[in-house]
Amino acid sequence: MPNDLGGMTVLVTRPRRPGQVLCRLLEAANAVAMHLPTLDFLPPHDIDALRLALLQLGEQDWLIFVSPQAVSESVPAIRAAWPCFPSTVKFAAIGAGTKAALQQAGYHVAVCPELNWQSEGLLALPAFQSLTGQKMAIICGEGGRDLLARTLAARGARVTPVVAYRRVLPTMDVRPYRSALSQGKIEVMVATSCEGVKNLKTLMGEQAWPLLKVIPLLVISERMKASAQAEGFQVVWVARNASHEAILAVLAQKKG
Repeated sequence: MPNDLGGMTVLVTRPRRPGQVLCRLLEAANAVAMHLPTLDFLPPHDIDALRLALLQLGEQDWLIFVSPQAVSESVPAIRAAWPCFPSTVKFAAIGAGTKAALQQAGYHVAVCPELNWQSEGLLALPAFQSLTGQKMAIICGEGGRDLLARTLAARGARVTPVVAYRRVLPTMDVRPYRSALSQGKIEVMVATSCEGVKNLKTLMGEQAWPLLKVIPLLVISERMKASAQAEGFQVVWVARNASHEAILAVLAQKKG
């Protein structure tokens, strides 16, 4: 873990809880952290569909959780519907953070990619190659990527999306962040989702865009880099994954 970022000023756009954790780690590494959560979360529009899907989870062969948010938003309702799952139900997580969240909730995670914490990483695992007749529930948010569901279905699985939440643009006063930007007090920005990057651009507004787009933006995948560049961000760095350790490592490398 890097231990000295030499006063680097970092704007963190991760959602509230993980963003707060990252800010504390940055401050411990002698950085100046500012937190602007660019995503907020609400219940899904179709609550009845969620309730029905939850009642059918015990019939599934696999429950696939796509993010820590998917865990936190769904586990209370899952526990209410299924205090104890049949032994045939297996849990899968797309990344280490999601795996840790499931384990903290008391669930054993059968599979999780070691390095590529995206849909592609999960789809590359041996357990998800030949899936004829297997039932799989994907616990996710509204409007996310459909690559996972499409590919699993193409490999023979019967896929049920379980939409547990929706992402929304936060309502907040961004004037302090615009002021910091205009005064040159933001050296680096950190984002961990394509939607979060788009929301950052929206929240900061057109007037701030000429300054915002030239600040280095640290993202967590090549796919995110391409998306950020398409939005117009000019300097985009890529961490090896979404872990705080990987993010801090890139910041330390750039600072050095």
